[in-house]
Amino acid sequence: MIRTVRYSLALAALLTLGGPVAHGADTPPAITTAASGRALLTAETRAATQQVSTLTNVAPALTNLAGTNIAGAGTGTNNVRYTSGWGQKLKEGGNTALVQIALSIFGAGFIFERFFRLRRKYLVPEGLADRARELWRQGKFDELEKLGETEPCTLGRVISFIAKNRNSPMLEVSSICGDIVSRDLSGHYQKAYPLGIVATLEPLLGLLGMILGMITTFETVALAGALGDATQLATGISEALVTTGLGLAIAIPFLALYHVFKHKTTQFGSLLEEEVTNLLGEWLMKKEGKK
Repeated sequence: MIRTVRYSLALAALLTLGGPVAHGADTPPAITTAASGRALLTAETRAATQQVSTLTNVAPALTNLAGTNIAGAGTGTNNVRYTSGWGQKLKEGGNTALVQIALSIFGAGFIFERFFRLRRKYLVPEGLADRARELWRQGKFDELEKLGETEPCTLGRVISFIAKNRNSPMLEVSSICGDIVSRDLSGHYQKAYPLGIVATLEPLLGLLGMILGMITTFETVALAGALGDATQLATGISEALVTTGLGLAIAIPFLALYHVFKHKTTQFGSLLEEEVTNLLGEWLMKKEGKK
């Protein structure tokens, strides 16, 4: 009975391990084989348990890493450099941005000059024509001749010329007065002209800087290979667009101020021509009519 039980246990162990059954073999080898199978099964179970435990510990770390990458991709902070202010952005513009800034400083000098010199008192001061009429009626021609020195303005110089040549034909005096007015107005137009030059060159310099930056960026991406980091391309494009934005930011106010100064010069010119025409008509035309 005992021997039958032993053979049954040995047969069951061999069937479990998938091994062959040797009929007529002695009992001790069968028992030994079953014990070895159970030991091997126990070792494999422990190894599988350790692998599961390791995967369990690694899974949270992988989850955190994946979440970090997704968050970085969503917020744009994964290997992307963001500048904190315009100072750093201008540095990224390179030499082209320096040229743009230098050109804007050059044009700013003409802006301040126009704000200071393009005023009514330097072309046609208010009340000067009425004062000149009073001096003409009083016969104080000496004071009228010196009016161009005491009143350094375009109208004052015209009145002085009329007083000095009051006995000359009106057509000749009128023609020369028109030349004086045209020359002064042309000078004011020319002093505002650099603002138009800056407004024209700034966008072109910005476009040049963008093209140079894009060339450098694509060369960098090409060297990185087909699987290069796409953020290199995005960062390079951002840096290349700095000069374009800077050029437009400078050109817009310069162009607007150029037209403002041009319009003011035209207005003062019309007012000046009106005053000179009235004085010539009152002084010389009536004089020739009396003759």
